[in-house]
Amino acid sequence: MFLPIILEIARHTNRSPSRLLMPMAYGTLFGSMIPLIGAPTFLIIQDTLIAANLPPLTFFKMAPGGLLILITSIAYIVLIGRRFLPDRQPRKMLTDTDPMHEEISQDQYFLQERLALLIVNHDNPLVGKTLAESRIGQALGLTVLSIKRKHHQIVQISTDTVIEAYDQLLVLGRLDRIDELCQRPFFIVEDQRPVAEQLVTEGLVLAELLISPDSLFAHKSLKEINIRHQHQINVLGIQQGEIIRRTNLQRVIILPGDRVLIEGPQESISKFCQQPGYCQLGIEGLSKYMLDEHLLTIRVPEESSLVGKTLNESRLGSAYGITVLRVSRNRAEVNLTNSNFKIYAGDVLIVEGRHTDIEVLRGLQSLKVIPNVEADLEELTSSSTQMVEVMLSPYSKLAGKTLREAHFREKYHVTVLAVWRGDRVLRSALGDLTLQHGDALLCFGPVENLKEMGRERDFVVLKMDLQEQPLLKKAPLAAAIVVGVALLALIFDIPIAITAIMGCALMVLGGALTMENAYESIDWSLIFVLAAMLPLGYAIQDTGAAAVVSNWMVDLVGGFGPSAVLAGLMVLVIAAKFFLPAPVLTAIMAPIALNTAYALGVSPNTFMLGMAYALTASFISPLSHSVNMMVMTPGSYRFSDYIKQGLPISIIVILVSTLLLPLIFPF
Repeated sequence: MFLPIILEIARHTNRSPSRLLMPMAYGTLFGSMIPLIGAPTFLIIQDTLIAANLPPLTFFKMAPGGLLILITSIAYIVLIGRRFLPDRQPRKMLTDTDPMHEEISQDQYFLQERLALLIVNHDNPLVGKTLAESRIGQALGLTVLSIKRKHHQIVQISTDTVIEAYDQLLVLGRLDRIDELCQRPFFIVEDQRPVAEQLVTEGLVLAELLISPDSLFAHKSLKEINIRHQHQINVLGIQQGEIIRRTNLQRVIILPGDRVLIEGPQESISKFCQQPGYCQLGIEGLSKYMLDEHLLTIRVPEESSLVGKTLNESRLGSAYGITVLRVSRNRAEVNLTNSNFKIYAGDVLIVEGRHTDIEVLRGLQSLKVIPNVEADLEELTSSSTQMVEVMLSPYSKLAGKTLREAHFREKYHVTVLAVWRGDRVLRSALGDLTLQHGDALLCFGPVENLKEMGRERDFVVLKMDLQEQPLLKKAPLAAAIVVGVALLALIFDIPIAITAIMGCALMVLGGALTMENAYESIDWSLIFVLAAMLPLGYAIQDTGAAAVVSNWMVDLVGGFGPSAVLAGLMVLVIAAKFFLPAPVLTAIMAPIALNTAYALGVSPNTFMLGMAYALTASFISPLSHSVNMMVMTPGSYRFSDYIKQGLPISIIVILVSTLLLPLIFPF
């Protein structure tokens, strides 16, 4: 919520965002140390105390220590720490632009370097095909920005936009693939068509698998499984209900109930023999797949760009939907499952594909390319179409997925022009780029669709007027409910879980929140992580592992008093956060802190609170908390910046916990 606000403040005050964003991120972490619901780690510690038959934490039990840490840390940042904040002038963000127009300059992402024009002649096989069918994005890694057709510009394009004769396509991306494709012949299609019987040779087995819910294939694509290299088998066809797919199989999501036609050496196929639904096939079993209609023989000429490449590098399957089934070299069969296999000049390949796939390839080869086009991208924007910078939120489910896997363009109807990651701009083959937290996506599309993205929890749209507008009329009600929830938990000692549920119900009944928004805001992954971590904590306690570590720590520094032992545990926790996520570390360290307090014969309150603060002190690494990752790109921070600023604050957390906490909660 505060990210675009801080960027706007930086622009209005002519300050570098790097001077403001890290203190903002740390401020959110300081705030999470005050209430019980501030961090998931507190809830795990709460459960540990309950399991040990100790009084649970009250809603504001964390507040005294949290406020002390907050005050001393802010004082440090204001008086000393600000001197260590970088003062970099990063690439311009959306909020750096003219407030009257708010267009993004193409220079901000260096887009001009990758602009080109593709001209479609009247006899090009791509005429009449949609952009998705043309494979301009999938095969060439290019993004189509607009189409100039008969003296007018088409800006709002989609994957279903049909290409017409003499269209001029303004594209963004590297041109090396299309140069490689146009300058040298890819392969030559032979007149003689192969038949399915040629697929059945000595040493190779054909089989059909009925996919069960627990199958290796279920809910995955062949690209994810990497089946040829991982299992040394080919997939020749997939039957989904009444539909039989024989080409473009790489991205088909295989579902339980599907039938998959596989082929490979006996030793590879035998791995699947014990699976339910396995059935070995002969020639007669191939008839329903009608493979003959899609088998082609191609020859690789000497000047082909395929020479010297592996099948993965050739991208015949992923880019063009062509599956290589057999390779003959000097009239001898070549083993395709060998990881070192490369295509040689003169190789004859039996492939599974459609003539339309070959036509698309020829169409791409026939495109006229005009590189280094001088085009002003701001002319493509209007009151209805804009370029906007969007970041993945900490809750985004898109992290770890590619844009293609997320069906980004089909779902949001906007185009991703570039991705800013760290200090690099990525502008080519974006469809296959795996997204990460902290990525900034330059999106181009209709304003209404961009506003829809602003309402999604997956994104933070860095433009105020495109974000979801708050229900200001309901703000007093929402604030009153939040305060009421806290007061009920504080005054009447009602468990926070009960008061929070009551508060949510009142929010919905009062119209401040819809049931849909309430459901979407639940982080189910966090709930499952917490549920999984609690048994881990019990296991550490019951097996005696917690006692071993606590005794080791007491023997090491116990002679210096309980405060020294607490400091040692906190240092151990902060160091371990480089490698382990906070919920996992909490489940491990909470029983250890409890056993250490017992071993010293002191009250466990101070030890458990100290552990809670240390586990929340995610300051010295961008990877230790998602909020640190979110500000890394817009603030142009480096890893060392987090250490310079975060290490002293982590020391403050340890000092406050070991020196001042015992005064509030005596040992």
